[in-house]
Amino acid sequence: MNFFLLNWAIFIFMAGLILSLPLGAVFYLKNSQLNDFFTNPRKLKAAHLDYIMQSFSIGLVFLLEFTMNIKLPIYMVIPLAFGTFCNPFIFLLEATPLYKAAVSKIIYQILKVISPASLFFAWIAIMITSLPAYISWLLLFFTLMLGLGIITNKKKLALITKDTQLKK
Repeated sequence: MNFFLLNWAIFIFMAGLILSLPLGAVFYLKNSQLNDFFTNPRKLKAAHLDYIMQSFSIGLVFLLEFTMNIKLPIYMVIPLAFGTFCNPFIFLLEATPLYKAAVSKIIYQILKVISPASLFFAWIAIMITSLPAYISWLLLFFTLMLGLGIITNKKKLALITKDTQLKK
């Protein structure tokens, strides 16, 4: 069993909880110095929630290991840990003006590519090695139906998106 995953889930969860402090200050203390640093409160909120959600996903993987009495290989654990920290970190960067600065901008651009790709790889690898075939086929069917729904309703989605942008 991989206790690293349990420790990592607790770490990610605590990062989400810690972000609730500046989140509260930004939303409730209007003249806070944090308002100057966190210029996009919605992205700060997204980072806070994403860290908490990622911690539960890591906990789910730990439970998968525990119930199946397996140990995931390191090539699955490292991308999973990297992605679960860096995906919310992207939102955290977007909550500040730092992602537009010179060095931070390069790091931000790299993370936007590598982090989702690492999570995608880890979850697909976990799916292939751990899930029964019928669940994998069900996920494939769900994905195809979602894609088909998006393709067939492209015009309606464009109108909804246009109306939403006009309201802003």
